[in-house]
Amino acid sequence: MSLIEIQRLTKDYALGRGVFDIDLQIEEGEAFGFVGTNGAGKTTTIRHLMGFLRPDKGSCTIRGLDCWKHSEQVKQHVGYVPGEIAFPDESSGFAFLERHAAMMGPVDQRHRDHILDMLQLDASADLKRMSKGMKQKTAIVAAFMHDPPILILDEPTTGLDPRCVRRSWSFSRRSAVAARPSSCRHTCSTSSRPPATGSP
Repeated sequence: MSLIEIQRLTKDYALGRGVFDIDLQIEEGEAFGFVGTNGAGKTTTIRHLMGFLRPDKGSCTIRGLDCWKHSEQVKQHVGYVPGEIAFPDESSGFAFLERHAAMMGPVDQRHRDHILDMLQLDASADLKRMSKGMKQKTAIVAAFMHDPPILILDEPTTGLDPRCVRRSWSFSRRSAVAARPSSCRHTCSTSSRPPATGSP
């Protein structure tokens, strides 16, 4: 059984929009990237993997668990960076990271602090006043800090400079699924991972 498996995944939003009959297998240790224009279905597919959407047809599984039926269990194995970041009402980056750690399980603070240092992020800053880049870094720290075996990243390098892009990929050699827009020359040219590409 593949680590991540998608079988005939279909989500039909009518008028030809959605994803249709996607089949995909990702093995342990493999990195896979979706590259496509806006509206190609990258985020829709990722949201199915995270259990946020129910398929019209087909299925998605991670470690043999159905992503819709067992979404809470699936999330325990996954570090996730959403394409659109919406933080809860917290006073600082640290407050958000502590709240996230309480939900996801034990976090080695030395590992978390190492990621903060690598990204040069001051997590004591007011979350609401953070720039787009700082918010993106905070989301990356939240995804990586509990050292998950699987990473699912939706355009994770948006708002980051090339140095931070390289550093963000250096934190882990886990199995990864990532999406990035084919129209974004800057992101595509500065990201060295994931090496494999696919488009729904």
